Amino acid sequence: MNKNDFNILIVEDEFIAFAYLKNILEQMGFENILDAKNADNAKEIVFDKKIDLVFMDINIEGSIDGITCARLINEKDDIPIIYTTAYADINTINDTKETNIFGYIIKPFNYEDVDVTLSVAMRFLEKKNSTLIIDEEFLLTKDYRYYKNSKTLKKNGVVVNLTKKELEIFNQLYLKFNQNISYELLSSEVWEGKDVSLSTIRDTISRLKRKVPEINIENIPNYGYILKLDK
Repeated sequence: MNKNDFNILIVEDEFIAFAYLKNILEQMGFENILDAKNADNAKEIVFDKKIDLVFMDINIEGSIDGITCARLINEKDDIPIIYTTAYADINTINDTKETNIFGYIIKPFNYEDVDVTLSVAMRFLEKKNSTLIIDEEFLLTKDYRYYKNSKTLKKNGVVVNLTKKELEIFNQLYLKFNQNISYELLSSEVWEGKDVSLSTIRDTISRLKRKVPEINIENIPNYGYILKLDK
């Protein structure tokens, strides 16, 4: 896996701890490292960018702790989570099992601790990506191409950073392009039948449309959406 294309988010409210971990990751060759000081910052970043892995401090500032923040992130994207914590009791460990956990790093940690834990997550992601050898490419516009198997959207050869839900919605629209797609279908296919409000669907599609303004996604009043392509 190309480390230059790998986006890591560090959720940590102590600057010294963030800077220390960031320095270790940079020594390993990672360049795209983002930071968030609390759950709100973290959710904004995950909504806006494609994040491949999260280092999550369990005891972050604010009303939402790191485990709850990870749970909220995984509702939007199935991103691997590596927890950093000064302690890990049984109750804490059990709570983290509800998230996409890939390990713990106990503070104070060193280069080797990070390397071992990160290697497990990297091997998993590499194995996951290796299954996407053959990918069908579809020209949407002169600038945009969609890769159906990997559910990847590119503009002029550069991957468009979409969240998991945004990608799932786009995939549903693509599979039935030039056809009206109902809110009910999107709820069933993207949210797997879970109770989701219309405002959540509309907000997600609004973010999607802002990221790909040249692609013609239109609202069908009181029904749903349509992806219009010249095919």
